[in-house]
Amino acid sequence: MKRLSQFYILFSLIFIFTIPISDKVQANTTFPDVVQFKEEIMFLNNKGIIYGYGNGNFGPNNPITRLQAVQMILREMGVDLKDAPNPHFKDVTPSSYGYDAISKAAELGIISGKGDGRFDPNGTLTRGQMAIILVNAYQLKGTSPYSFPDVKKSHYMYPYIDTLASHHITVGGTDGKFRPNEPLKRAHFAVFLARLLDRDFVSYPSFSHNTETIANFAQSVLIIELYDENDELISQGSGFIVGNQLIATNLHVISGGVKAVAITNDGEEFELEGVVAYDEYLDLALVKPAGKISYPALPLASYNSIKIGEKVVAIGSPYGLQNSVTEGIVSGKQTFRDEFGTVNVIQSTAQITFGSSGGPLFNMKGFVIGMNSFGMEELNFAVTSDYVAQMLQPFKAVKFAALQTEAFSDMPEIYFEEEDEPSSNEEEKIPELDEYIPVNPPTPSELQLLAEMKQTTSELFIDVVHDNNQPIIYGINTYGELISFNYETNEVKTLSFDEPAESLFYANGELYITLLQGEHSSYWWDELQKGAVAIVDTATFEIKNKFNIKIDPYDIVADDNYFYVSSGSGQWTTIKSYNKETGKEVSSQMIRQQSSIFLHPSKNRIYAVDSDSSPRDMEVFSISNGMITAGADSPYHGDYELLPHMSLSPDGKYIFNNYGTIFTASRLKSTDMQFVTELDTAFYDVAFNNELTKFYLTIDDLLFVYDYAGFTLLDTYKLDGEGFYLFNYKGNLIIVGEEIAPKTNLPKTFVLRTNMK
Repeated sequence: MKRLSQFYILFSLIFIFTIPISDKVQANTTFPDVVQFKEEIMFLNNKGIIYGYGNGNFGPNNPITRLQAVQMILREMGVDLKDAPNPHFKDVTPSSYGYDAISKAAELGIISGKGDGRFDPNGTLTRGQMAIILVNAYQLKGTSPYSFPDVKKSHYMYPYIDTLASHHITVGGTDGKFRPNEPLKRAHFAVFLARLLDRDFVSYPSFSHNTETIANFAQSVLIIELYDENDELISQGSGFIVGNQLIATNLHVISGGVKAVAITNDGEEFELEGVVAYDEYLDLALVKPAGKISYPALPLASYNSIKIGEKVVAIGSPYGLQNSVTEGIVSGKQTFRDEFGTVNVIQSTAQITFGSSGGPLFNMKGFVIGMNSFGMEELNFAVTSDYVAQMLQPFKAVKFAALQTEAFSDMPEIYFEEEDEPSSNEEEKIPELDEYIPVNPPTPSELQLLAEMKQTTSELFIDVVHDNNQPIIYGINTYGELISFNYETNEVKTLSFDEPAESLFYANGELYITLLQGEHSSYWWDELQKGAVAIVDTATFEIKNKFNIKIDPYDIVADDNYFYVSSGSGQWTTIKSYNKETGKEVSSQMIRQQSSIFLHPSKNRIYAVDSDSSPRDMEVFSISNGMITAGADSPYHGDYELLPHMSLSPDGKYIFNNYGTIFTASRLKSTDMQFVTELDTAFYDVAFNNELTKFYLTIDDLLFVYDYAGFTLLDTYKLDGEGFYLFNYKGNLIIVGEEIAPKTNLPKTFVLRTNMK
C-alpha cells in the first residue's frame, strides 16, 4: 500500500485570460464574489492552499481543468516530479506545459487518461472524473449504504462515486442526484477538498438508519491484535477509525505488548506504528497505523445528545468473531467518581464481552456515542465519545506523516475483569471450583517426572478433541477457526470458515463443526433460526461437506451415518438429526436451549444436560437410524448438583458429571441416571486407562487418579498449569491445558503426554 500524506491540494492558476497571477498574491483575502461555501473557501485560502484571481475575486462558478486538478494534488503531496516515465498520451509531449505533473500522476495511478489515448489537459474536469482522481490519489476505500439514482451500479464510475459518498465528501444535489457528467466548479472543488482535510465541514444525514445500514459502518471498525517480543499473540480487542485516520481504542487493548496490528473487515492487515495519545484513567488511546487505512472516519456525537431509551448498536469482535453486531437501548447515563477523577459513561443493553473492548456504540443516526469499554455482571458500559473528541482535537490539523508516536512497550499496563474473565457459555465448562478440591489429598508428585513429551502453542481453545489414530489435537480457537496441532512434530494447520466455529465432535476420521450465523438468544425463535455444520476430513484437513441448517447450533455429536445438533436459542427449542451425506433433516425433539449433548458409546442414545435452568436437569434421547425418540428426564430434580458438562465411561455404565457426581447409564428406564456416588472434587475433564482400572480427573493445577471399581482416590499430581482436557491416546494420558509463559506472564496452551498406564 502506498503511503500518502493527508492532502492539502494547492490551486495552480496558469493563465487567467492574459493576466499572469502570482501563486501568493491572493492569500488571506475575502473574495467579494463568494457567498455560498464561504467557510470552506476561506479555510483553504487561509492555509495558502487555494488563491483567487488578480482582480480579488475567487470565481466560484468557473470550471477547473484536468491539468489544474493534477497539479494541485501533486503539489500538496510534495511529490518530486522528476524522472517519471513517459505516459505516451497523444496530446502531451515532453515539451508540453505540465508534462512532468501529468507523467508523475500517471505513474502513481492517479490518472489514466481518456479512452482515445489523450489526457486532454485543458479539458474541463467533470464531477465523475473528480471522484475517480480523488479516490485514486487518496487511495480511499469504503462503500455507502445509499446510492444516487443517476449513477447505476454498472457504470464504470460507480465504485469511485460510491467510495466518495461513503466518506460523506459528496451528498449529491437537493434532488439526490450526483450528475457525474456535469463540469466541476471551483466552489464545489473547494467544498470537496475542505471536507477531505477537515471533518468538521462534513454534513452527515440527520435521519435515522436501520440496523442493517449501521452494520455497513463495520468497514471502519477494526480488530486490534497485540503481540509480545516473541511474536506471540497476547491480547485482542476492537478499535475504530476517527479523524486524520487515527484509530480510537481502549488503552488496555494495546498495553503490555511490543507490536500491534489492525485487521479490517475485508481481512487486510495493517501494522500499527504506535500511540499518539492516551489517558490511563479514561482507558482511552489514539493509535496511528504505519500507513493510512483509508476507510471512512466515523462521526462522533456528544454525551448531551444521548437520550435514555433510544436504540443503539454495538460493533466489536467478541472472542475474535470479527465485527459482530448487537442491538440494545441506552438504559442509563452514569457518572462515576472516585479520588482520581470523574467519567461519564453510557449504560446500554447492547451486549459486549471479551474482544468487544474499544469498539463503537452507535446511535441510529450513525454517530458514535461511546466506546464500549467494560461490563459488570449483566451491565455494559461505554465511555462517552466526548473524551475521544477531546483527545483527537490537537491532532486533526497535523499532517498524518508528522504525527509523533510512543511505543506500545512504553504504555502503562491496565487490566479489566471483563477481559480476564469472559462470561461465555463455553467458559461454564471451566468453572472456578476450588472449594471442591479434597481437603487432604495425597501429597502431589511432580508430574514432569512421568512425562515423555510436552509441546506448547500460542493458540487458545474453547473446545478440543483428539484424533484416534494420530498425535493430533483439533480445537476451535478464540477466533472461531479450526486448528490442527501435531504435538509430536509441532505442526500447526488452520482452517477458517465463512462463519465462526463454536463446537466440534470427532468421529470416524471426520470432524463435525458447528458454525454460527447469529448470537444465541432466548428470543431467537425456532422458525427464524439458522446456522451451519461443516464436516472436515482429518486426512486432508479440508472441508468435505458444509450444510446450512434451520437451527442455531450449540452442541453436536455424530454416529456412523447421522449428526445431531442441539439449539442454542429459543428457550424450549429442538435437538435435530441430519443425514451426514446429504444434510437433510431426519428427526427432531424438544430440548432446553443451550443443552450440552453426549453420545453414549453404544451410539443408541444421547444424554443431555441443560445450562440455564435451576435446578439443572439431565435427560436421555434414544436414537435409531437417525430417528430421535422423545427424551426421558432424570429421576432427580435438584437432589444433586450438576454442571453443564459430563462424560460417559468407555464401558457405557456411568455418567460422570463435572460437578463430581456419578450416575448410572442404562438402557432400562428404571435404572438409568440413578445416583451412584459423589467424588471429593469437581473436575474439568475425565479420562480412563485402557484396562478400565483407573480414571483421571483435572481441576485447576491438580491431576487426580482414582480407582475405577471403588471410586476411591489413589494419588494426586501437580501440574505447571491448568489441565482442561484429558484424552487416552494409545494408552498414554494426554493432558491439554493452559499455563503462564514465564517471560511474558501470558497464557499459552500446552499438550503433555505422560507414560502413565
